[in-house]
Amino acid sequence: MNVQKLNVIMDTRMVDKHLHGIARYTYEIIKGMSFSNKVHMILLVNNLELSKEIFGQFNNIEFIKMKSKFLSLSEQLELPHIVNKYKGKAIFHSPSFVSSPFIKTKMIMTIHDLNHLRFPQYYSPFHKYYYKYIVKPSALKCEKIFTVSEFSKNEIVDWLKCDRNKVVVTYNGVDSRFKVIKDKNILLRVKEKYKLPDEFVLYIGNLKPHKNVETLVKAMSLVKDNTKLVINGKVNESLNKIINTYKLKDRINFIGYVDDDDLPIIYNLAEVFVFPSLYEGFGLPPLEAMACGCPTIVSNTSSLPEVVGDVGYKFDPNNYGKLGKLVNRSLNINYDINKLIERSSYFNWGKTYNETIKIYLSYKNMLFNQDY
Repeated sequence: MNVQKLNVIMDTRMVDKHLHGIARYTYEIIKGMSFSNKVHMILLVNNLELSKEIFGQFNNIEFIKMKSKFLSLSEQLELPHIVNKYKGKAIFHSPSFVSSPFIKTKMIMTIHDLNHLRFPQYYSPFHKYYYKYIVKPSALKCEKIFTVSEFSKNEIVDWLKCDRNKVVVTYNGVDSRFKVIKDKNILLRVKEKYKLPDEFVLYIGNLKPHKNVETLVKAMSLVKDNTKLVINGKVNESLNKIINTYKLKDRINFIGYVDDDDLPIIYNLAEVFVFPSLYEGFGLPPLEAMACGCPTIVSNTSSLPEVVGDVGYKFDPNNYGKLGKLVNRSLNINYDINKLIERSSYFNWGKTYNETIKIYLSYKNMLFNQDY
């Protein structure tokens, strides 16, 4: 007997080979669905060849090529034009905040955080209007909204003034690549590749103002002299000013772009990982570090205490003095690596997939039995 599959249209135009952030979340959902005999995924893409390279090994998928780029005005015409053809035959899942209030097909949206609303000074007027006139009306039309933490759920409910049951928390997961690595040859190869010091504090993430990396740099002025700070990416003007003010030029290493395959090894090499962000809907790097057995310090704001639980140190993100003391303390104690790994293992993509498909399938009978 053939089982009638549920069609799920998913916008994947933001996915590239690096699979960071929303792209990673989207990829993992599709990967999980490829093993199901109950769901058929229809992926909206820009670059068909690249998308086939990324998703081609998965089952239960097909592609629809879109002309409109991700986060463009033209998508407000093209997206509904494509998706509305499936009214009564599919549900549409936007794994980011990108959607359209003109979509008439049953819709689910993932809103990872409300960063654009909390820090409007760091975004263009376009983002402000996009959230007001596109995201909010679309979210209110959705059957369900996924988000990645209880913190973000509370923010979204407050923003939309919607029923709490409309917003469902599905945590992000940690990729299996992030683990304790003991092979000395592998560790030495990556250490030499990035010219890493013998003892270092690590920060992985972007350098946007809300990431609060300036506080971490200031804190290094209080950390013992033989310990350096390693940051991915390149130094910017504001950080360079602080580095010079605190005379830290010889103690801060910017290592540029880090290859995805090398990232778990760098976590393994670090003495402690610090994530001083002012605002995170989830905050994946601390979990990646913990999965690699690296002691972790996070700011005590937004979702970060929820993510690291009681196995990571927390500090007021405006208090670089407290952060400096915590870094020194972390360098002088032996952590129970098993507790770090155990906490990180609570967050896995299998759980995310299971919770997602449960919501998908709750609309299956409604679609197949409804007259439009």
